[in-house]
Amino acid sequence: MAKKQWKITARIDTALCIGDSGSSDTGIDRATVKTSDGKLYIPASTLKGIWRHACEAIAKGRGDFVCESPRGENMCEVNHCIICQIFGSPTLVSRIFISNLNVSTDLAAKSTEIRNSVTINRERRVAEDQRLFFTETSLSNAGIEFAGNVTIGGEVTDNQIELLQAGLKYIHAIGSGKTHGLGWLKLTQKELTPETQQSVSITADPSANFTELIIKVTLMSPMLPGGRKQRGKAIEAVQHIRGGLLRGAVADAWLLDADSNETDDDFNTLFLSEDAGIFRNCYPGTHVLPATAVGCKDFRGFIKADDDNTDTHGIFDTLIERLVAEKTDWIYHPNCPYCEKGRVESQSGFYTKSNGEYEEKKVNTRLLTRVAINRKRRVSADELLYSLNAIDPLTVNGENIIFYGSARVPSSLVNKVADTLQNDIQRLGGGTSRGLGQVRIKVENRDNTDTLVKRIRDFNDYLQAVSDIYCSLPNVEKDAYEGTYFSITLQSDAILTENWQRSMILTAEMLQEMVGCQADVELIRSFASYDYVSGWNVKWDLPKEIDLVTRVSSVFVFRTPNIEIWMPALNTLEKNGIGSRREEGFGQILICDPFHLQTQE
Repeated sequence: MAKKQWKITARIDTALCIGDSGSSDTGIDRATVKTSDGKLYIPASTLKGIWRHACEAIAKGRGDFVCESPRGENMCEVNHCIICQIFGSPTLVSRIFISNLNVSTDLAAKSTEIRNSVTINRERRVAEDQRLFFTETSLSNAGIEFAGNVTIGGEVTDNQIELLQAGLKYIHAIGSGKTHGLGWLKLTQKELTPETQQSVSITADPSANFTELIIKVTLMSPMLPGGRKQRGKAIEAVQHIRGGLLRGAVADAWLLDADSNETDDDFNTLFLSEDAGIFRNCYPGTHVLPATAVGCKDFRGFIKADDDNTDTHGIFDTLIERLVAEKTDWIYHPNCPYCEKGRVESQSGFYTKSNGEYEEKKVNTRLLTRVAINRKRRVSADELLYSLNAIDPLTVNGENIIFYGSARVPSSLVNKVADTLQNDIQRLGGGTSRGLGQVRIKVENRDNTDTLVKRIRDFNDYLQAVSDIYCSLPNVEKDAYEGTYFSITLQSDAILTENWQRSMILTAEMLQEMVGCQADVELIRSFASYDYVSGWNVKWDLPKEIDLVTRVSSVFVFRTPNIEIWMPALNTLEKNGIGSRREEGFGQILICDPFHLQTQE
């Protein structure tokens, strides 16, 4: 059975208040949820929870077996009830995917109002002392409408669809304060026709076995890309979309289309062959700042064309000057050219370059607090409060965040992969059935004008130019440069192994072994740090091994007297990456990053 898509419209008859997990700086005791740009919405998690509760009540009324949610230990494990088959359980994924209901009504600048209330003393029947509180709600009787979409999987039966429709009619109020008049609404459902497929215009290179693709992911709702659990119950979200997340989404889409979830030749070629496709990480910027980049400690950021050097003092790279200074036995100490004290510190993150101007790119995160509702008492269930650290879909300017990535896939499958990415993958990350992780993906051919030969030549020419400046200073003695220098900058975390042991440093011997080239090469300098990564194997339902990784932005500088011999090997190395788990986005590299030429004035 094909997927169905419904449009859900909620018309608020009174005023609406859905408690916000964030703190309010206005003195309001209970604020209502709003997006980053201040617009009202109904969270998909709220709608899904009350919808599930309504379907449970109807199913129990007609005599069906229904497990005791929301506690996982009381829910179905093997023989799933009709509710768990639709909405999911700890052992079964949800078959419906709900988006947030956003405001579809034009509202005035002021869309909320503040209500004051007071607790009454039951014995004296007067206002209690120190029990005055304020609640933020939508405007009363404003006829505000919210609308969103629900995608129903093809596995949902006609009987289950009838239950879902009855559950929507059962819902008459939502949010906080339902018993005293808040959140009363009318829900309507309309079936939508399937959306028109986006056209894919990808040109595969017939002379090459692999084709490079550019991937742009536009975030439409908060995303849970995964991360490391820190202190407390919140998980620190990573600031990018992992390549393994895209790879898993494509694999899942192909398995759903296959008969009995069995793999075919295309699946084996892309995911299981020795030359499998590589899905690289997607970042909020097109480039990664190298570990050798520094900037002013007091006025951080790139200098803009319309800036008078008062807000930002720029970011520059220190690699080439450091190499020259160390060769002349000078102590290199970079400083800010605009500050009196001149203090600088290391910079990290992502940036884009447009028309010769640099712009730093950041993502904002939101702490989403969720709590399960006790079905009998209709209050918050004990010990079921948790927090989610999600990437916010909007920038500070109110624009949707765009993540930039790439993939290297077999040329014979390039159009199939591009079509899957653009038309089949609409959600990424965790909590997708509750409105999180909605994305829109665009795939394009990679522009190959930036050649490796040019980058290596520019790197060495600039190295020589800086060296000549140092040599013009008095009392400077320096040996002549021999051979060709090249840098390797990690564009993602890398899992490196030397003699069957994890390593943080990319050595010359490891480089020779990776590319099968025994020509002379020497490690001159390294700027590296380490971290640990793990993960979860969905297929095996087990945690992945904890790996030591060399962190993204680490830089290694090599020298070789035989660059002509190394050039084909380096070209292949840059396309394939280094280390283990490259197909998941680990080990991306950039040789002779052009940012190394952005030195201090």
